[in-house]
Amino acid sequence: MFERFRNIGAASALGAIILMPVASLADTAADEAAIREIWSAYSAARVAGDAEAWLGLWDTDGIRMPPGVPAVDYATFAPGTPERFADAPDSMNIMAEEVVVAGDWAYSRGTFTVNDAVEGKFLTIFRRQDDGSWRIFRDAFNFNSE
Repeated sequence: MFERFRNIGAASALGAIILMPVASLADTAADEAAIREIWSAYSAARVAGDAEAWLGLWDTDGIRMPPGVPAVDYATFAPGTPERFADAPDSMNIMAEEVVVAGDWAYSRGTFTVNDAVEGKFLTIFRRQDDGSWRIFRDAFNFNSE
């Protein structure tokens, strides 16, 4: 009799092991899609000059690391963002070439173009929020030419 229960337990455990990666892959795919959607929202907000929407993509502990200047934290860059967004670009295209999710952290690497002229690359770290959404935590970028 116990032999039968032992086999059921082993079969259940094996089933859980087999199914676990499938569920994990589905979660990872959803997380990757959510991060790619952040890039769409980022571009749309920047072109629309919508500073509030753009700031909503950021973790409040976020840090920007633009080229040629010191890193700046969210509390410092957020207040001046509406003024900087007053001169919005005509277009912005962000191509996330890589999105890697590792638990509550993720990174994305890729390229961008602004006004079909300025080209650059980025490496951005995301942090999962308490509600399960993702926000930009660290953002470093530079341009392909001066």
